[in-house]
Amino acid sequence: MDYKSLLKKCTLCPRNCSVDRTQGKAGYCKATDELIVARAALHMWEEPCISGENGSGTVFFSGCSVGCVYCQNYTIAKGLSGKRITKKSSRKPMTLVIGMKAY
Repeated sequence: MDYKSLLKKCTLCPRNCSVDRTQGKAGYCKATDELIVARAALHMWEEPCISGENGSGTVFFSGCSVGCVYCQNYTIAKGLSGKRITKKSSRKPMTLVIGMKAY
């Protein structure tokens, strides 16, 4: 199964909103078929056995279907922040954190 068929009738999360994200429509999570990267950076000081001395590489994508009341990343979760990137350039955020010597 390719990713387009997953987005055509979206059931990627338990909400099963079935929206056709390939037509630019947004699901419950506010996500379309575009990628929105809110943050790509080193994540320090949390779980030292995982993050090591340099930090672990993290990439935050906007849009979330969970809707936790006490969400610490509300603006990211609601798709209110970030930069739209193309599928072709989706490798760049990961390459960025690898270049920062992520653990």
